[in-house]
Amino acid sequence: MLTGEIARALSARIEGDESIKIDRLVHPACAEGPSDLALAMSQEAAAALAGSKAQAVVVLAKNGDRSLLGDFKAVISIDEARSALAKLTALFDRGPAIAEGVHPTAVVAPDAVIGEGVRIGAYSVIGARSRIGAATTIMPHVTVGSGVRIGAQCLFHSGVRIGHDVVIGNRVIVHSNAVIGSDGFSYAPDLNSPIGFTADVKVTRIHSLGNVEIGDDVEIGAGTTIDRATVQTTRIGRGTKIDNLVHIGHNVVIGESCILAGMVGISGSVTIGDRVRIAGRAGISDHVRVGDEAVIGPGSGVATNVEAGAFVLGYPAIPRERALEQFVYGGRQKRLHRRVDEMASRLDALERMVKK
Repeated sequence: MLTGEIARALSARIEGDESIKIDRLVHPACAEGPSDLALAMSQEAAAALAGSKAQAVVVLAKNGDRSLLGDFKAVISIDEARSALAKLTALFDRGPAIAEGVHPTAVVAPDAVIGEGVRIGAYSVIGARSRIGAATTIMPHVTVGSGVRIGAQCLFHSGVRIGHDVVIGNRVIVHSNAVIGSDGFSYAPDLNSPIGFTADVKVTRIHSLGNVEIGDDVEIGAGTTIDRATVQTTRIGRGTKIDNLVHIGHNVVIGESCILAGMVGISGSVTIGDRVRIAGRAGISDHVRVGDEAVIGPGSGVATNVEAGAFVLGYPAIPRERALEQFVYGGRQKRLHRRVDEMASRLDALERMVKK
């Protein structure tokens, strides 16, 4: 790819040579030669430009310096770092290395339908009646259960487990050791009941007869688990991004374009709207509803419904403004207690004087 082509793909300005062939996108300190494009959008990276072996560089326009042309043959200036980084990394991501076609050690059911350009790695298993869409990549040691429908251009990393009858849309990425379609954690009597368990209570399994549906352009992190529904469908909406080590319980419905950070736990039968952001290690209790565009802060425990657009924080989660007030007043308590103690001592002294 040439420097001019990269600039046009970014809708960015370029000064200097537009014909330099670029093979890699690297930190300036890691550049090994003229085919490396140095990415210098932070102060730390910009400081490393002085000793870089690259001939072309990407910089933020607000930090750009025309004098760089004295050291580099091409300078690409971008206006916004994050969106440019998304485009740049997409341009240079070659994806995981895997041979075309189906590996000889893979086990594919005779009635499975495999689309054009599908790649299936070593020791993977594709179950009966399953359908794999065109140009999907299944890395080694992936298990796809029976009756599964997978869309086109998906990527499943090694160790992924997909249960029976799961439906997955187009361009979905699932990272290593994620499990989609495991049974829900559901028993009789209700494990959350306030009534104590007695010695004669028998805990009986409630079977999971439903499935899981994943929308287009969803990404699911490593070690994440998504339980199938009891009799209906656990749903993840289009464009939602789920980090590593997230648990999503049975009957959960998550809307479109949501962000779930690492170690989030969502109990059964929770409903989450569109464009909701949930920070790391937050937990949501069962049957709670979270409205569109709500934000749940890190480490929060959500036990009640959250209104659309609300920002809640804390354990238990309360509106952010109230939570911050509590944090501030909590920090003042030691000083307040000291003042109360001083006032009590003065009052005792006055009482002793009166008694005299």
